[in-house]
Amino acid sequence: MSHPILALWTVPRSSSTAFERMMMERGDHAVVHEPFSLHYYFGTDRRSPRFDERRPRSSPTEILADLESAALDRPVFVKDMAAHVRDIADERFLARFTHTFLVRDPAWSLPSLAEQWPDFTDEEAGYEPLAELVDAAIESGSPATIVDTDDLRSDPAAVVEAYCEAVGIPFLPAALTWTPGMADQWELWDDWHREVAGSRGFEPPPSEPAPRLRTSRARAAYQLCAPIYERLRVLRLRPTHR
Repeated sequence: MSHPILALWTVPRSSSTAFERMMMERGDHAVVHEPFSLHYYFGTDRRSPRFDERRPRSSPTEILADLESAALDRPVFVKDMAAHVRDIADERFLARFTHTFLVRDPAWSLPSLAEQWPDFTDEEAGYEPLAELVDAAIESGSPATIVDTDDLRSDPAAVVEAYCEAVGIPFLPAALTWTPGMADQWELWDDWHREVAGSRGFEPPPSEPAPRLRTSRARAAYQLCAPIYERLRVLRLRPTHR
C-alpha cells in the first residue's frame, strides 16, 4: 500500500530548507530535497538553460517513479520550488500530492536570490508559478495550506502545530530544534544551504528593514512579485491555539 506524499511548494530564499530540516528531524517521513530541480535544470527537456550538465533520472516520469517507490515504505515529504513543476503540474500530477505552500515577502527573498544569481528570471523568482500551483490545487479540490515565512520564524511552534493539524500529521515539538550539519540531500545545492546547515532551529525574522533592491532586475521582479505575495498572504495559515 502506498503512503501519502506531502509536498511543500515554495519560492527561493524562504526558509524552506529549515522547514525541510524540521521534517527530517521528525523521523517519520522520507524527506526528498527538490527532486524536480533535476528536471528543470538538468533534464533532457530542461526548462532552464542555466546549466549545460545533464543528470540521470531527471525526467518527470523517473522522478515521480522514485517518489512512488519511497512511498511504498513510509510517508514522503518533498520540498521543491513551484517553478520546477510549472510545466508538468497537470491534473494527474496534482492528484498524487498533499499540497502545502511556503511564501515570503519578496522584499527579503529577492535580494537574497540576487546575491546567488544576479540574472535570475521571473520564473526562478517563483511567485507566479507558486500562485498558479495554489490556484490549480484549489480548483482540484485540495485545501490551500499556505505558510508565511515571517509567521513561521516568529512563532515556529504555533505555526508548525497548525500546519501539522492541517495536513493530518502529529505535532512533534522536539523536531523544532536540531543538530547543525550539512544534510546529504543538499549536496547538489550546498552553496545555497550553508546558513541552515549551521542552524539549530528556526531563526527569528530580521528586525532591521529589508535590504535595498540594488539592481534593475531585482526591482522589476519585485514589482511583479509583491502583488502576488500580498494575494497569497491573505490566504495564509493562521494558528488558533496560541
